Amino acid sequence: MKERQEAVYIISVAAEIVGMHPQTLRVYERRGLVDPYRTPGGTRRYSKADLDRLLLIQDLSSAGVNLEGIKQILALRTENARLTNQVDRLRRLLTEAESRWGTHIGPTVFRVGARSKRYLPDIRRDNPFGL
Repeated sequence: MKERQEAVYIISVAAEIVGMHPQTLRVYERRGLVDPYRTPGGTRRYSKADLDRLLLIQDLSSAGVNLEGIKQILALRTENARLTNQVDRLRRLLTEAESRWGTHIGPTVFRVGARSKRYLPDIRRDNPFGL
């Protein structure tokens, strides 16, 4: 339902907004680069996110990236966003677990003879890379 409410631009309006020909939008859809909402009657409706994606496709194409390369870049961006969300969720769960248990959950270290064996890596929260 949310997707239908956000997808308000018909193909001619979407094409004009992004400065492309409607046929180009159809080609991008056939190639799997964009997936506009379809009304029950089959009319394409584009959302703001679709328009942003089309502008990114246009920028990449202008930079000399072919359509297959653009498709791979878009897939990598989607995967990166998914993994970022997963890391954020895991950090939130770790913080909740730490507050629930009242301690810092660190690496598990066991003594084996004279050597220590570490089963989990140290993870610093003050990582300059935001990880």
